[in-house]
Amino acid sequence: MHEERTLILVKPDGVSQGHIGEVITRLERKGYRIEALKVTNATRAQLDQHYEDKVDKPFYPEMVKYMQEGPIVAIIAAGISVVSVFRRMAGKTNVSEADFGTIRGDFGREWGDGIIRNVVHSSDSVEHAEREIAIWFELKNVCF
Repeated sequence: MHEERTLILVKPDGVSQGHIGEVITRLERKGYRIEALKVTNATRAQLDQHYEDKVDKPFYPEMVKYMQEGPIVAIIAAGISVVSVFRRMAGKTNVSEADFGTIRGDFGREWGDGIIRNVVHSSDSVEHAEREIAIWFELKNVCF
């Protein structure tokens, strides 16, 4: 088995509700390393690149609005099977279906405006992780 990296975004609702530390704690308890971390505000260009498969969907403008509601925390985490394990730790995308004990099951909830606010993003494959990391981090400027 070999090490891999993943991108984790603590989304605006996760930041505003104070869940950054819990996400980091859960990563560290599993023995994963944080290689980079930054607080940032999502630009439209970053979101268009990140969600390139959703740009033409009718719900995309709401996603952009949600992801620009406030700051996000972008994290590069590394370790063996980190992509699949963190996705299990995050829980199902729909917070109403996410198991308790997962990040989304413990901290996500439905909101009256119908926008899915689900606390975190996690890459779904090693290939997507590397593409997403390049969108959110200028690696030449990041200290490891």
